[in-house]
Amino acid sequence: MPALSGFRVQDVVDILIIAVLFYQGYVLLIGSRAWNVLRGLLALGALWFLAAQLKLEATKWLFDRVAPVGFIAIVVVFQPELRAALERVGRGRLTRASHVGPVQEIMGAVRELATQRRGALIAVERRTPLREYGESGTAIGAPVTSALLQTIFASKGPLHDGGVIVREDTVTHAGAIFPLSDRHEGWSVKHGTRHRAALGLSEVTDALVVVVSEERGTVSIARGGELVSDIAPADVLKALREVYSE
Repeated sequence: MPALSGFRVQDVVDILIIAVLFYQGYVLLIGSRAWNVLRGLLALGALWFLAAQLKLEATKWLFDRVAPVGFIAIVVVFQPELRAALERVGRGRLTRASHVGPVQEIMGAVRELATQRRGALIAVERRTPLREYGESGTAIGAPVTSALLQTIFASKGPLHDGGVIVREDTVTHAGAIFPLSDRHEGWSVKHGTRHRAALGLSEVTDALVVVVSEERGTVSIARGGELVSDIAPADVLKALREVYSE
């Protein structure tokens, strides 16, 4: 076909590379707070295009003046996600096989803490870094084990009331303070401060947050700004496996 006469193998490779980059960018951003920011930027870009097409000189002039600093603004806004992307590229996928361990260790701790009615708040980091919240607590930097998690939450020390942050197979921080949710709809007396903190963190990050109720010994999870209360252990295990299989 004449239209394909100039099409080379290099062009196919070029298209595949661009497609993979766009897909990885989508996977990185979807479900995070940066996704809403990106949609806002796309809306502004569409408005800029319409202004140029409709010859809206004042609007076009404004966008033309703001555009040069747009790249710097994007880098600042997406800094956590860009850093997470570079870290993922640097790590590669060779560590996936070792992620079975953290799932079982976290699950084992959740089961024991729920049985003993020990309150717990465990945030599993995904694409959005949680370092800024960890800085409000104490740096740990130890491999995640059921024994360590139980020790933190079963004690009456200063780390007991805060949250634990888990990044891959490491407990990075304990005693961390998470933002409390302001939501009132669907709230009840069975949801305490830990549940508000879990929901609050899930509203501003893409973390999976597991809560063990001290009063009732039940388990809840928060992700994507939604709190699911009193779920079965099998559902907690499924949620953890989904996070570690990404």
